[in-house]
Order: sequence, then C-alpha cells, then structure tokens
Amino acid sequence: MIKATLHDIAEKTGLSVSTVSRILRGESKTSAENVKLTIKVAQEINYPINTRVLNGKYSYKKKTQIALITSFYPDEFYSNFYHGFNEAGIEFNTNLSLHSINPEEFDLAEFITELSYNSIDAAILFLPTFQEIDYESLLEKIPQDFAIISAAPLFNPVLDTITFDSYRGGYIVAKHFYDRKYFDVGIITGPNNKNEALLRKNGFLDFINQKKDLNLVWQFEGDYSLDSGKMAFEAYSKLKDKPRAIFTSNDYMCLGFLEQASKHGVKVPDEIAVVGYDDLPICNYIYPAVTSVHTNYKMLAQKTFSVLIEKMESSDSHSGILSVIPVSLSVRNSS
Repeated sequence: MIKATLHDIAEKTGLSVSTVSRILRGESKTSAENVKLTIKVAQEINYPINTRVLNGKYSYKKKTQIALITSFYPDEFYSNFYHGFNEAGIEFNTNLSLHSINPEEFDLAEFITELSYNSIDAAILFLPTFQEIDYESLLEKIPQDFAIISAAPLFNPVLDTITFDSYRGGYIVAKHFYDRKYFDVGIITGPNNKNEALLRKNGFLDFINQKKDLNLVWQFEGDYSLDSGKMAFEAYSKLKDKPRAIFTSNDYMCLGFLEQASKHGVKVPDEIAVVGYDDLPICNYIYPAVTSVHTNYKMLAQKTFSVLIEKMESSDSHSGILSVIPVSLSVRNSS
C-alpha cells in the first residue's frame, strides 16, 4: 500500500504543500474552511494526523467525539446500556462511537492511541473484567493528554471511575427479603472475575450478617448467562433445606431460574421468591413480572460525560476518584 503524502493532500485541496504542512502541525493562521478541508482530505487518504491536538489548536469541530469501548454482546443489557449513553451524549452535544473489543486478545493501548490520532477526543471504558494492573499498564502506554474514564467498578480505582453502587444493590435486596419476612435466603452469584458481581454479593451478605434471624442457606456461582440460571434451579431443586427467597445477581440468570421453576410447577413467589439485577425491560413482560435492582443508564452516562468533559478541559491526571450512581429496587410479582 502506497503511503499518502503532503503532496497528495495539497493536490486534492488546491493548497500549497507548505500551507498543508503548517495546518497539520497546528501552526497555520489560514481560514477555518482550509483547516476543515485539509483535515478531511488527510483522513480520507489515511494520512497520519492527530485530530484531537489539531482541534485544540483550531476548534474546527462542532461536537466532541467520544469512544465507548466495551466487550459488546448483542443482548438486552448492552442495548439498554448503549441507549442510555447515546441519549446522554446527545444532551452533551457529543458524537458517541461504540467500539467492541476482547481485552484478552486485543492491544487496547495501541487501539486507543490510534483512536486519539484519528478524530476521537476522549474515551469511556466499560470493561468489567479489567483489574488494577490492567489500568496501570494502559495509562503507561496511551498519550498522557488523552482523557479517559471508566464506567466499571474496581475495588481500588486507577482511572477516575463513574459506576453504579453495586454494593448497595445487593444490600437493598437482602433488606427487601427481611422486610417480607423471608428469613432463609440464597444467592446466585455472578462470576468472580467481575468486580460488580463481588460487590453485589458483599452488599447482600453484609446485610444478612447484621440480622440474627436472617440466614444464608444456599449459594450457587453463576456466570450471568441464562443457562447458569437454569443450572442453578437444578441445584436448588435437589436441596433438602431450600431457601425461601433467592437473589440472582443479574436478570438473565433470574430468567433462566424462573423458566425452569415454571416448567417444574414451582410457584413464584408462593414457594420461592426471586429477585434479579439490572431491571431490563423484559422484567415487565414475563409472568410473574420480575422484581429487580434498577440501574439508570442515562443517569450513569450523564455523570460520566460531565466528569469526562471536565477532565478534557482541565487535563488533570487520574486520582482514582470513584463516583457511584444510586440504584433502587423495582418491586414486582416475583417477590
């Protein structure tokens, strides 16, 4: 592949090579139209430029370009998640682009660096399996003046982080069971490599440990999938001493559990009360309607954009600030 040159840009724009060169160095005092045209042509022919830096010099873009980087799956959770961020992005006059990666098989630092040189001004990471060492390594490799923020929880945040209060989510589920006088309870946990799953579990267990008459009688480790909810029901059905209520750490596992309960004639909530997490729209459309921890993705996105844009303007380094978005419980027929 033949590399693009300044001469190619000059030919396509009708400007001199020296003018094009000054524009792309951020040193030109030419018109905004020439700047826009030059950068547009450079991008079209894949000439390497740093549009983020150039925008700081010329302010030629009307909207901030923000990348949302995650491991996207075509399901209801990610659809809701992205919809909330897209709605908030419109309010903040930004263009939001979605980038799906597998961080275990992908050089994220290289990818972010490339984005930073090709029109992206800042990035939001939602990578629930990322740990402290991963973020530390990332910050060492990406441009220091590129604004980045995380929307996934970490016990010891490295990036500034905006996330849901997962601990509170588990806590209010246990309180709900206690208020309903369901004293023997169980939990289907999420995968241990996801911090929010551990936080949900910790909040649930901590409330139980505060109440002498509330007992955790069963635990099952799931993986957030529908199938693991079904497997959890099979394990539950073999128990001699069954819990009266179960907290499933996400809605998919809850739906899998309820599907099997229905097939086996188990009455919900008369025999077993069940609560999910994420409050996906489907919770309203099945029978019985599912009680679930409500997470407001638009609220999460609004706070994330606000902090991110502030970081872009101030160029502050990361201090590991953690801001949590409150969650609530949408009580329905399953509990």
